[in-house]
Amino acid sequence: MASAQSPSELLEKGIYTEETVGDLAEAIRVYKQVVSEGKESRTAAAHAQYRIGLCYEKQGETKKATDAFQVLVDEYPTEKELVVQAKSHLPSEPELLPAPWGEGDELIFEMKVQTGMGVGMQVYRIAKSKLDERDVWECQNWQIVTINGQKGKSRVLADANTFAPIQSTWKHTMLGKASAEYRDGEVRIQLANKDEPVVLKSDESWFDNEQAAEVFRRLPLEENYQTKIHVISSLGAAEVPIGLEVTKLESITVPAGTFTCFQLKLEIGQTFWISNDEHRYIVRFEAGGVTADLTEIRSSHETIQTTVQRERFSVKLPANWYAYTPTSLSPNDDPLTQIIDPNASMDARIEGGPLEKLQTKHGTVRQWLEASLAEYEKRISTFKIDGEGIHTVRVGDREGVSAVFEYVENNKAKKARRVAVFGDESAVNLRFTADADIFETLQPSCEQIIANLNLK
Repeated sequence: MASAQSPSELLEKGIYTEETVGDLAEAIRVYKQVVSEGKESRTAAAHAQYRIGLCYEKQGETKKATDAFQVLVDEYPTEKELVVQAKSHLPSEPELLPAPWGEGDELIFEMKVQTGMGVGMQVYRIAKSKLDERDVWECQNWQIVTINGQKGKSRVLADANTFAPIQSTWKHTMLGKASAEYRDGEVRIQLANKDEPVVLKSDESWFDNEQAAEVFRRLPLEENYQTKIHVISSLGAAEVPIGLEVTKLESITVPAGTFTCFQLKLEIGQTFWISNDEHRYIVRFEAGGVTADLTEIRSSHETIQTTVQRERFSVKLPANWYAYTPTSLSPNDDPLTQIIDPNASMDARIEGGPLEKLQTKHGTVRQWLEASLAEYEKRISTFKIDGEGIHTVRVGDREGVSAVFEYVENNKAKKARRVAVFGDESAVNLRFTADADIFETLQPSCEQIIANLNLK
């Protein structure tokens, strides 16, 4: 009975099958057998892995070839000569186009599920800034998801010339907090729940996850374009390689207009639509069953104030505050409006409804607020009203009532303020909630919102 072939003998058989017989499919099968027996010969397995990539290239299977070469780079780092050869077959590090956003811009999106119901808001802002007299780009993202109350805010400072990240912060109400400092070939990540930083090192160039959207806008996109970028997820304390491919060029219509876009698919299951014009706007993105469409394009100047116009009220927000009212599937709904502060650190909202309906239960605005506070007291054992109690306040050009109270949630001291006011046809209440240690610092902005609120 013939003895089993060694990995080296199988490798020679594979090369013969590939180069002399020309049977690429059979050669790949043999090479994979060598790889599977790699414990006996790592060198033979590495050569076989390289040959698998070559066979896929000959078959025109670009994606499979790229994956095969990447496996060699990742799993056989000691086979240095083969790694160098494999890297020559991989997409080169992307060259970035000049910044398409001029002095900066701000892109605002609404996120919806498949039914069309609005579930959140995303803001991408990029602007020129300074870091110790160094010219940088400041990338900021805000996100709010209404179905679970999650909020996120991130900020990345990147070199104005290379767009390489310098430092970043990322805060998410569910995932936690992290900061990152980038140096040559190294990033130091500090997680909020860890004493010591996580240090990652690499010979690859990388970007911060929270500047990835802006990186996509600077890629030299064209049909069938492919590349791979390496991003650092500070909250995950990990480097993530992401393969990208332009699958087609198509025209799509969103609330901000109609755009011809590159459809950019990511290996991690996300898709971005980037406009094929001088601005390279992100027009749409899809991830996790949610689609986000571009609703508004604005200047990135930080002095811009958002004016909110709703059926029951209007309000002008302080600079760098945002408002989101979900798209409703029911025309009879009075959806609440979420207010997002610059650091996404406060739970703030405005809710309006018909005055006539409310007054069947509560004859005065004070009675309405008293009933609301009584409900809080029933549900929250640590509930305690501030010493001033319910008091009169000016809300726009009307008289309303307000109260501040404290409570503990998940072992964290919280402080909240409720404001209620009646208009001619509408009743509106405002809610501001934050950690007790930052609540007072946010009150000047809250006072500005209250003063600028007008009822209908």
